Amino acid sequence: MALSKSDKKIFFSGYGRTLQMETSSRRIAWNGMPLVLGYPVVWNKNGVLVSESDWFSTLNILFNPGSVPGHRLRTITLDAGHGGNDRGASGKFSKEKDITLKLTRRVADILTACNYRVHLTRSKDVTLTLKERTARQRAAGSDLFVSIHVNASPNKSAAGIETYCLTPADAPSTVGKFLLQKNPANRFDVNNFALACRLQHFMVKKTGAVNRGVRRARFAVLRDIAAPGVLIEIGFISNAAEEKLLNNPFYMENLARGIAAGIVSYHDNLAPRRY
Repeated sequence: MALSKSDKKIFFSGYGRTLQMETSSRRIAWNGMPLVLGYPVVWNKNGVLVSESDWFSTLNILFNPGSVPGHRLRTITLDAGHGGNDRGASGKFSKEKDITLKLTRRVADILTACNYRVHLTRSKDVTLTLKERTARQRAAGSDLFVSIHVNASPNKSAAGIETYCLTPADAPSTVGKFLLQKNPANRFDVNNFALACRLQHFMVKKTGAVNRGVRRARFAVLRDIAAPGVLIEIGFISNAAEEKLLNNPFYMENLARGIAAGIVSYHDNLAPRRY
């Protein structure tokens, strides 16, 4: 790949792929998808310097997609965010808990048709704690976990889809304060990120939504599961236009197909398993 630098911008391009970085910044873009590293990029006489953590948990996966460890993928747990007494975010005429459940059921139908076994943490409007959700994933022994949520913001113009995976061990999250402290991750760091990228790509491709990229956080439902997993925010219910889309059957069908396509693509691109 070719390397060029302009002011604070650093560009890599070649083989149909592009990577844009900015010196002294954590923000990058891979083929137009926004990403946030754990640590700022440095440029000096030796070239581009990134942290070891960012190389192994992010950049190496992007440059070498075939390096993602293979694993069994037969059963998938889908987690419809909120439910019961916890309605989640609310818009003008709809609630997060209802949108996530309807979408989760449709994704389950599509994945079942693709010969996966699908386990739902909830199949109706019931209240579940975070511990109950992760416990149900572990009890099911599923091989993948996807938690589905709807976003909200005081900024009514905020829009788009974003995907979260667990922050790597001892690295700062991309939400909240920049904290350097000891924190656990799980053994699926590489798979978590690869799954997040595939899902984000296909959800945006199928819907045309604003691409808010892949981010990292230590959410309990990601931290305490026993499989690769992500949490997706499918749009902003606080945005009038997006609330309409989140209740539009045609749009939601495309979104469901995007989620399923992302999972299948992740599965298809896993490295051969080593026995």
